[in-house]
Amino acid sequence: MSLRHKEVKATLDRGYASEWNDDHIYDFTDEIENELIELGPNLNLTWDMGQNVNAGAADWQMVSGHAFVELDTPANTNDVSSIRKELDAAISNITHPDDLPILTSAVQIDTVHDAAGVANSVVEFGFQDDDDALFTQNLHMAIFRVYNGHVFAVTGDGAAETETDCGAYSEYAHYRIEVLASSVKFYIDDMVTAVATHTTNLPDADLTVKFSVRSKNNVASIIRVDAAGLTRLRQK
Repeated sequence: MSLRHKEVKATLDRGYASEWNDDHIYDFTDEIENELIELGPNLNLTWDMGQNVNAGAADWQMVSGHAFVELDTPANTNDVSSIRKELDAAISNITHPDDLPILTSAVQIDTVHDAAGVANSVVEFGFQDDDDALFTQNLHMAIFRVYNGHVFAVTGDGAAETETDCGAYSEYAHYRIEVLASSVKFYIDDMVTAVATHTTNLPDADLTVKFSVRSKNNVASIIRVDAAGLTRLRQK
């Protein structure tokens, strides 16, 4: 956060409390940092599963000695397993593009039946409106989407989308979405070089965090979320 002081002191110069306290200002409109990392055994206390379709609730699983939150669909078509972030045990959006939110997550894509076309996407995760229908195009969103064996960076402004093919997805990867004042940057594993930068069709509505997986053609789909962290940097 921004701090303004009455006096500016050179290195090793003596300062006095009165010089600091008289004009000590926390400028909350400039920057707010708030981290949320709440994936654990009591998942239902902080995440909602109300958008599931014919799928059991996501749960805490040990896989090869590692703990994940597992989202698993039945072996049907268009069954959905999903979690969306709650606020104080209630379904709610938790951020806005003006907050300049950053979502960093680690996701294992275990079983995905690839199907052609965006309408058949089988994995989506990132920033979306809390009550928007899952696997629907042209929503307010900044997400990663998986289909046809590839992962795509997607932004939507409620009327249209911009989508970038980021290449074949890995079984396990770290993903970051940075919503900036005039762009959205997407990162996969390499957190220095963005795999996609979008300046069109940017979201402009309240958002929450969702992780979702959908079955296609009578084949189950599974994703496992290892960790998720949200940082919000509100700036003028």
